Formats: sequence, structure tokens, C-alpha cells
Amino acid sequence: MQPTAAADLLWKAVDTLRGAMDAAHYKSTVLTLLYLRCLSLELEQTRRRLDAEGLGDRDVHYSAEGLRWIPPVARWNILVQRVQDPDDDPVTALDEALDATRRSNHDLADLFPPASTLIADMERQRIAKLFTLFEDVPGPAVYEELLAEFARFEGKRGGEFYTPRNVVRLLVETLQPQRGRVYDPCCGSGGMLVQAARFVTERGGDPAADLAYYGQEVNTGSWQLARMNLEMQGLPVDLRCADTLESDLQPTLKADIVLATPPFNVSDWAHREGDSRWRYGIPPRTNANFAWLQHVVHRLSERGSAGVVLANGSTSSKQKGEGEIRKAMVEDDLVACIVALPAQLFWSTSIPACIWFLTKDKSTQGADGLTDRAGQTLFIDARAMGKMTGRARRELTSRELSEIARTYHAWRGTGRRGEEYQDVPGFCRSAGLDEIRQNQHILTPGRYIGATEDDRTQHDGQADRRIDGLIRELLELLDQSDQLTQDMQRHLGA
Repeated sequence: MQPTAAADLLWKAVDTLRGAMDAAHYKSTVLTLLYLRCLSLELEQTRRRLDAEGLGDRDVHYSAEGLRWIPPVARWNILVQRVQDPDDDPVTALDEALDATRRSNHDLADLFPPASTLIADMERQRIAKLFTLFEDVPGPAVYEELLAEFARFEGKRGGEFYTPRNVVRLLVETLQPQRGRVYDPCCGSGGMLVQAARFVTERGGDPAADLAYYGQEVNTGSWQLARMNLEMQGLPVDLRCADTLESDLQPTLKADIVLATPPFNVSDWAHREGDSRWRYGIPPRTNANFAWLQHVVHRLSERGSAGVVLANGSTSSKQKGEGEIRKAMVEDDLVACIVALPAQLFWSTSIPACIWFLTKDKSTQGADGLTDRAGQTLFIDARAMGKMTGRARRELTSRELSEIARTYHAWRGTGRRGEEYQDVPGFCRSAGLDEIRQNQHILTPGRYIGATEDDRTQHDGQADRRIDGLIRELLELLDQSDQLTQDMQRHLGA
């Protein structure tokens, strides 16, 4: 199913739910029902094959296939019949289906919201119409598309559970997770882990065998979405639900790849001065950026690497000890690369961000034959990249993603055979530790690559920056309003 078809399904569902429940609950209802539908689709496909082999419809055969057993009462065709039966209660029917699925699959015990939350106070006609929307869903691929559509629909709130796919692709294509343990400490709806799995698949590997998946998420609703998302991709995952900075529920994990987009500049976080993760300094109570960075480093294996998306201020701030923490991390040779991203990439904010690529080992790593980059950091300025997809939304193109990733691989020695890294004026430069010291350990790429005249004009004055930010936010809101109005008119008029 293409993204346009996912958008069509979303708006049909929204049209059905509008007026029956608060818009904040749409996502949970639609995606939970989609998950149940996909479980039944998978079982139906396997059952036809088992019937042809004369094995019958028994849970033992499904377990041998590594699939979930779905009891008859929870299968989609039975569920649809019951919600359409005037003598049956739809909420009871859905509750019994969810309970039966939980009993047959104990690891799903805490996954589903209660049926009363999903379809409470809805008329039978609406419920029946909602269920029929999922009859022609071809499979789990639509789940990721719907997550993207819900993020667009919810605007800034969408950034709480969804990182734009082009940003995720940049992280994954740069770090190239192929074997070992991959971890996301603030996993939202699980998109980072899903994209890591797809990277393995695209290169002929087995994502369920080659990678082990770990994650943690503070929001219960997002955690449930991530569980369903990864489940439908057939990926075994250790996914915990808690505030990572307050309660690290995977304390012994050492990950080979960490992918993370923490919330930017969080001021209200679980601050504990004696935490063993604060090896490079105690993060300030007013900003969690360097708490997240140090947590990521704490979770890396001896040769592990990470990509962490943060607000640009993390590269230059000296407030309340942040400069000293950054200095200590640079002196420990942890920072492999800093990428300055263009503004307007994220749903949750219009401010520009950057990516910290961290690594525990910049050496040749023995037989791997990498380029020795000890004492060096690569700076990439991608602020001029991206194309506008609306008045206030920008996306990096596939060519631009490849250019950034290829530059990093050439610098690290993991690129194409014979491809050597070269500094490119205005785009990338490799700087040594002495030069970074001369710049007081500030890691803003423009300091090392050089700012263009456009950059200087853009950053001329605090007032201009504030005005630009307010204009971008206004355009974003207008763009969302126009798009939502058009979509609603199109579907209500259909």
C-alpha cells in the first residue's frame, strides 16, 4: 500500500470516528484494529497452506512455524460478523477477542487498550463501518505509512512518537547496522528499529537473526504502538516502558549501534547527581541534552557507534557545565562526526538540529582495515540541503542522504573501494583535536567548514532570528490548517 492509500485509509477512519471520540484517541483505535487485522491475515495465509498439507488448524503447528496462534473468537471475520450482529454487543465482542489473543500470547498481555477505550460510546453503525475499512488491507507495510500520516495529522504532537523517515534513513545509512545489538533509548513508535531491520533486508541479510533489537519509551501509548509496529515486522524485541533517564531498565546492555532522537532541550527531567552514567560531568537540571548523550555513550559496546539527533545548541552551549561535558567527551575522542541539519525537518519543532555521530573506537580496528581517525572529527554542513514539501516542511532527498552518508563512509574508510575522503569547501571538513581545542571545544560545523555569505546574513542579529522563527511557525500552522481543510472537504464530499 502506497503512502497515498495509507492517507486515504486514515481520513476514512477519521471521518468515521469524528464526533464519536476525542481526536487524541484516533491513533490508538485505528492502529490497534489494524494490528488485529494483520494478525488474522498472517494466520489465514498460513492456515491455507497447512490445510493443503493436511495439518489442520491447531496452535502447535503455528508455534512450529514461529507464528502467533489466534483463537477463532479473535479472528477478523468472526469479529466483523459479531460487531454487525444487532443481537451482539460490539464492545463485548472486541473485549473477548483481545482477551483471547492475550491468553494465547502471554507476551501481549499488556499491549492492548481495553475495548471500552477503543470504541466506547460509538453507535453500532459507526463501529461496523470502521471495521469494514480494514477488509482490504494487504499487510503490515501500511502500519509504518499510517504512523507517518498520523504524525502529519497531529502536527507538533506527532513528533512525540515519530521521527521523519528521511532523518531515520540518514542515521541508518550512515551507521549501517548489519550485525549485533541495536538500541533506541527513546524509541517512540519504533521507526528507528524498523529501519535498521530494513537496512539488513535490503542487503540480503536476515533482520530477525542478524540484529537484536532493544528499546525503551516513556509514553505508554507510544510504547504500545512500537510493540505492534515491530511485531508486525516479525522482529523479536526487548522493549521496556519507563523514563530512560529516570529508570534505565536495561542496565547491562552494551549496544553495537544506538539510534536516538531524544526530545530537544527538556528542562523537566529526572536529575540525579550521583548517576554512574554522568562520567563526563553532571548535566544541568534545566537541559537533558547531555544526559542523553552520556546515556548513549554508557550503553555503547567497546567498538559501538551511535547517531543522536539534538538541538543545535548542544554543539556550542557553555551554560551550567555543558561546555565542560562537551570538552570531556571530545578529549576522550568520542565524537566522530557532527552534521548540521536544515531547519523545518521535524514535526515537533521548526528549529534546526544536528546529528552527533559517536564512536568508541576510531582506530583501524585491526582486520577491518578502517582509516585511522584517532584525534579527528568530521564536520558536515547540510543546512542548505532539502526540498520544501509545503510552506513549512522540508525533506532531505535520497541523493542528499546518500551524499552525507557517502562522505562519512569515505572519511571512515568504509566507502567504496578506492574512494578517498577529501574536504569540500562549504560542505565538509575533517578537523584535528588541536584545532577543536583552539575553538574552545565548540563543535558547530560552520566554525570549521566556514560560513557562506548567506549564512552570515541569516544569522545577523538576535531579533532577526526570533522573527524568522515566528514566521516559520506561523507558516507551519497555516500549512497544516490548509492541508487538513482540503483533506476533510475531499473526504466529506466523497
